Amino acid sequence: MSAFTRLWQRAPLWRTVLITTGACGIFSVVFPAPWLTNRLPYYQTLTDKVGHMLGRADAGKPAADADGEGRRMVSQPPLDAQFEGVIPFAGRQLPLPAGKWHPVLNYQDDISHGEILTSIFVRSEQGVVTGFIIAQATTQSIPSQDTQMLQDMCHSGFNFTVGDLPQDGTQTECWLTSPIRVVNNLFITSNQALQGLLSSPLFIPPALQRLGMMGFDLPPILVDAGWTHIEKSKSGTGVDFATIHTLLSPAQAGQRAVPGAPEDWSHAGMNNSPMVADFVKRTDGWLKNWLPYLRKGYTSSLEAGPLPANAATDPGFHG
Repeated sequence: MSAFTRLWQRAPLWRTVLITTGACGIFSVVFPAPWLTNRLPYYQTLTDKVGHMLGRADAGKPAADADGEGRRMVSQPPLDAQFEGVIPFAGRQLPLPAGKWHPVLNYQDDISHGEILTSIFVRSEQGVVTGFIIAQATTQSIPSQDTQMLQDMCHSGFNFTVGDLPQDGTQTECWLTSPIRVVNNLFITSNQALQGLLSSPLFIPPALQRLGMMGFDLPPILVDAGWTHIEKSKSGTGVDFATIHTLLSPAQAGQRAVPGAPEDWSHAGMNNSPMVADFVKRTDGWLKNWLPYLRKGYTSSLEAGPLPANAATDPGFHG
């Protein structure tokens, strides 16, 4: 008989303490205290894994705040739904370029006690993506320093073209066109600030994975026509913003192949291929004509009804 066995038989109080300690340890993992998971990240990881094994999606995390909304919420609308024209978005309006756009993913996040809504839409022709929209906007104001990355996107030397409005102390607005490579179902760009958006693990991989599962094919090159508007909050401290990135395909209808060599799709190389330079020029021209509609959408002043075809028809749309 071992010493542990003898102690187990002769010390009932010690045996009770040992059993109680073990049971409490198990319950602390299965039903973790929020203050403990916040202070110990590795403990949070452990409780998440245990909760997942038990069928709980967000073990160790509050399922909802007092008003019933969680800090992070992801939803996948029916992909067969389609939108045209102007749709509501984050308490504003979102004008959609020409064609039928399918919702891919919605993502709501609590950032520094503010809230940001991200919605992703896709347009396709014969199974090949011709347009990919990433729309983001605040539903509650956030600290101004949290928008620095948005401003940095417009000031990268790797963009094709850039433009901005003079700052008046209350608002900032800029726009850009920039090359995006698609490699192994990932978006890659030399614009580091833009890369931060395009590689966000919170919503980009799930969106691209869903497109792949539904049979949508991405061309190897997309051109981003991006617009960002930031202004001081009218309801208190902080700022509100909206940023709309419309990634357009330069491929022909139903095809993945794009004109020019991969190195031609860059700020330094675009003039080596007349077809690349032409698509960039047409994208830049379309974006500048589209800006008034984006601005009106931000202020919810777009009129009901279809948008003018000459303004809505982007270079990636094939009719």
